[in-house]
Amino acid sequence: MIFSHPEPPSRKLRILPVFMPFAGCKSRCVYCSQTVQTGTAESQLKNIYIFLQQALEDAEDNAGYEVAFYGGTFTAIPFEWQKRFVALASEFALSGKVIGVRCSTRPDAVNSEQLRELKELGLKTVELGVQSYNNKVLSISKRDYTQESIVSACNAVRKNSLELGIQLLPGLPGMDKKIFLDDVKKTCALSPAVVRLYPCLVFKNTILASWYTRGEFAPWELNDTVEALGSGLLMLWQDGIRVIRIGVAQEDGLTDSLVAGPFHPAIGNMVRSEALRCFLVEKMETLSRPFSRLLLPRRYQGELWGYKGAYKKFWGERGLSPSTVVSWNLPIFQMD
Repeated sequence: MIFSHPEPPSRKLRILPVFMPFAGCKSRCVYCSQTVQTGTAESQLKNIYIFLQQALEDAEDNAGYEVAFYGGTFTAIPFEWQKRFVALASEFALSGKVIGVRCSTRPDAVNSEQLRELKELGLKTVELGVQSYNNKVLSISKRDYTQESIVSACNAVRKNSLELGIQLLPGLPGMDKKIFLDDVKKTCALSPAVVRLYPCLVFKNTILASWYTRGEFAPWELNDTVEALGSGLLMLWQDGIRVIRIGVAQEDGLTDSLVAGPFHPAIGNMVRSEALRCFLVEKMETLSRPFSRLLLPRRYQGELWGYKGAYKKFWGERGLSPSTVVSWNLPIFQMD
């Protein structure tokens, strides 16, 4: 049996991140780990604009950056500022310094008419912080929108021929594995170009931290998280959707403010290994006789055996061992 890895072809991006802490945010979600602000002061937006302008002027020609506005609700800041930021980034397209502009925002802060104008100025991708489609989960987490708002926002992004990104937050209060996998199915139905998976963590000075302290919230265990995300990742891959992030980035100070939750510096590798395990088990079940050998593309050697060899026993019980798994340079798998 010959087959390929289910992950869609990746597209390497060179991102120039522009962080806009709480820009446009009108409320505080239960997991938010910083002090809430109502919108963003004019002076702060000016400072961010100056930072971006300087960064682009200093960049090399043909750097090929995608300028990405993160950390707030981009489409909820004053529209004139939205246009100024996108237009500024697009000014550097002729020199090759910028090849696209992306932003992150909330589903209930999407305006189709404004998206059309932003696209004409150079906006390419809109990532929506969906988190979940389950209305009960959204309500508990104080997201203040519904599944209907999410679908409407996704349709508005695609209607304006913009690339759609969706961010999911498995492990939110009130969520179990079944709800998360249902969220993945709903995501597949909306056909985004990219997805990010951020397991819910508990940080200091959050509503979630107070619930955790009082015993009113229990984050998912790491093993349960890896299992759930592995299944979800495989579903997304098999639907042709690229997953461009698994887990939060390990920024300075992150572990100091972390109270609880399924954080691990190698969680991306662990989830990919689980997805590969599920995928290979599916292939094995199609065989009508015991298999004797697996020809494995070299790049997946580590993922097969799992983080620190976590799956060696599992595969050994199914006849796979270092002597029956052969690494090769071809990009396809072969199972005998």
